[in-house]
Amino acid sequence: MGKRMGGEPVENWSGRMAVDHGWAVIADGMGGHKDGQIASRIVIETIEGSVESVRDEAGVKSMIENAHRKLFEAMYSGQGRPGMGSTIVGVVFFDHEALVFNVGDSRAYELRRGQLLQLSRDDTLGGDRGRRGGHALTQSLGGTATPQSVTPHIRRFRLEDHVGLLLCSDGLTDMVQESRIAALLAEPTTNPAEHLSAAANDAGGKDNITVVVVGPKATAAAAVRRMHSTR
Repeated sequence: MGKRMGGEPVENWSGRMAVDHGWAVIADGMGGHKDGQIASRIVIETIEGSVESVRDEAGVKSMIENAHRKLFEAMYSGQGRPGMGSTIVGVVFFDHEALVFNVGDSRAYELRRGQLLQLSRDDTLGGDRGRRGGHALTQSLGGTATPQSVTPHIRRFRLEDHVGLLLCSDGLTDMVQESRIAALLAEPTTNPAEHLSAAANDAGGKDNITVVVVGPKATAAAAVRRMHSTR
């Protein structure tokens, strides 16, 4: 999703995922509105082409490195401009396990008994996310004029029926505190992702807001709110 969940890009979606081998990915483009969209599209399309075969950490690393390489190939061929890039956060489900991965400042959280546990790692200077302000990335897919190595953060965990997962761009976490996110997720709603994206928008909506919520028993929801950001 790209914002995509194993199919076409979506604005709002809810349904069920296949935990025997399902996946969800958010790519938050950088480089201005047009070039950011190009970058996120390239990343999502590259991931979509290989994610079905991913079963381990090596597969995730190879998949992300390929997306990183494709961005530079696009820049050199005249698609977009030098320096365009994207963050990425995603999850692959298989055999009652999950691999969560990220590069950049988009986040993944485990949802357990009303609490949020961050599974991803922020690639920002000093780990400072600077709510409602800018924060400098230490790595991303693309994002530089010449290729640099990228090291994805990957975490494996066992799926449990009562545990959910939240994926989001910094458009949510820069605007809404984690305690507030947890409280909003506890409220009854047919689409928790839309509920969260609306809260970020109401708080000021400074950047694109993309949210995926995968609840217990693989119920899932996604929401996208696009801002005309210069990031």
